[in-house]
Amino acid sequence: MLVTVVLVAEALVAVWFTVFSLMLMSMYLDSRDMPLPKLDIAGRTLIGSAKLAFVTGMVALAVMTVLEIKAIS
Repeated sequence: MLVTVVLVAEALVAVWFTVFSLMLMSMYLDSRDMPLPKLDIAGRTLIGSAKLAFVTGMVALAVMTVLEIKAIS
């Protein structure tokens, strides 16, 4: 019974991801002809912080991966 529940949950996640991806693609296709907005200081700060957080996360992931590989060996 548990295996069935897990498989159904995984199938529903796959369906949700597919629908979500289609929604994102639809929004992208609708916005291609729109002009790009001019960001104010708050928008630029938010985008810059998001980029910095992404880079920090990727660096941390790489460092933790290298340390984990060394610990296993």
